[in-house]
Amino acid sequence: MNKSFERRLFFKLTILGIVLVLIQTILQNNSAFLDILNTLKYYAKPFIYGIFIAILFNPAVSYIEKRFKLSRIVSLWTTFFIFVIILTGVLLWFIPNLVHSFEDIIHIFPALQDKFTIYLRDIFKFLREKDLLLMNGAEIQKAVEDFFVSNIEHIKNIVFSISLNVVYWIAEIFVFFLGLFLAIYFILYERYFMGFFRNLVFLIYDENKAQKACEFIVECKNIFLNYISGRIFVSFIVGLVAYIVMWFGNVPYNLIIAVMIGFGNMIPYFGSIVAGAIAFLLVVLVEPMKVWYIFLAMGIAQAVDGYVVGPLILSKSVGLSSFWIIASVIIMGNIMGTTGMFLGVPIFAILKLIYTKLIKKKREELSIEDKTNNDSKEC
Repeated sequence: MNKSFERRLFFKLTILGIVLVLIQTILQNNSAFLDILNTLKYYAKPFIYGIFIAILFNPAVSYIEKRFKLSRIVSLWTTFFIFVIILTGVLLWFIPNLVHSFEDIIHIFPALQDKFTIYLRDIFKFLREKDLLLMNGAEIQKAVEDFFVSNIEHIKNIVFSISLNVVYWIAEIFVFFLGLFLAIYFILYERYFMGFFRNLVFLIYDENKAQKACEFIVECKNIFLNYISGRIFVSFIVGLVAYIVMWFGNVPYNLIIAVMIGFGNMIPYFGSIVAGAIAFLLVVLVEPMKVWYIFLAMGIAQAVDGYVVGPLILSKSVGLSSFWIIASVIIMGNIMGTTGMFLGVPIFAILKLIYTKLIKKKREELSIEDKTNNDSKEC
């Protein structure tokens, strides 16, 4: 038994032992394990932000570095400077309009509840006149009123939370900028970190495995980069198209609805449905005759996403079927919440990449084994 085999066996047994300990911990001390995970997530959040920011900005930094023959650090600061200028211009136009929309929505919430109750009573009155109610109409009406009024109150609470929970947002901004600071190091010393990872793998395996591990990391990075940057760009286009359609139709709160549609599009399938339902409810209670513009905006935006921009940008980013995309959103959403719904697709794409490589490796091993057996038979 050679030393390389002993080292690999020891490593695999160590990993197996850690997995068994984790499983036992989860089964015996579930609440304590969740507390540990939440603590780790809190401390790991700046590093997660840093990795994602580095992945998104690194291509631009590399392009400026090669195109204009600048040093790495000058290219980095040039990229961030351009990004800050663009972001500042957008926010100076966007935030005042968004705040104004939020203020209007908060002020008209009581009127929205009254309007909804009136519309609902008119609908049930019409159904009674046409003898279309098969159950107790009063109970159904009361249940529907309670459901929607309570949910409207939830929406109002969310709006208040977003506008009043200043401390939380300041803390999140601080963590984000801490991640931004880490991202600068990740970009500047990209070769160092890749070399460090390569050496770690080399300590356990060999030079060939270390090289393959680095190639695998690059493939994972490309999957995340292609998907996240593509999804951000596509969602921006979808939100912009929706805003233009609703602006021509003079739909109330067109900016906030377009933002909801754009952000909703970041989560495949489910996000657009939820954003469309909230937008429909908001407009139908304010100006019911403008509701068809919501359907028109959603239809055009989804057509642009599904047939124009989406296939062009995202066609080669993940390579997952519709079933696995839906499954990834559901599973990762249950595990990590909204973040998991957004990151579920690239995570499952990486799992598919691992699965494909393992299958390929297994086939190669079987092919070599069959060839060896055939050669021994001939001898």
